[in-house]
Amino acid sequence: MTDEFQAPDPIGESEAVDLIPEEESPEEADFTSGEGLVALAGIIILAVWIIFEVIAKNYSVTTLAIVLALLAVVLPRIKREEVKKIQQLPILMKVIGYGLVAVGIVEVIDDISYGVYDSIFGVIGALLAYAAYVMAFMGARSIET
Repeated sequence: MTDEFQAPDPIGESEAVDLIPEEESPEEADFTSGEGLVALAGIIILAVWIIFEVIAKNYSVTTLAIVLALLAVVLPRIKREEVKKIQQLPILMKVIGYGLVAVGIVEVIDDISYGVYDSIFGVIGALLAYAAYVMAFMGARSIET
């Protein structure tokens, strides 16, 4: 006789509630979505800052670009409940993406006027940063709010 005692389930299987739906899980990094493209642009901008400004001292991005890039990378990793207290995540990521685009436009104008294209590392750093700004625009434009 294998009658084992099983405690009753306080929450029935049909009553279980998933706090974070599968399509909104913050653990999954989907770089094909609009939010993911803005986050990837943030990662590229941070990499350009670390490699070309901190280490090589050839090309620099503005402080506002660094702050927006950090926000773009960190915000999707915060639990959805915490972000909803501030505002909806897609709206925030769209604002950050368009903010990066505005910073990128100013960056291109500054780079042309100050002539940062004197070394190959400056050119590579600038092109990577410009690609990240374009990626942020594409991502912000595709985010549905």
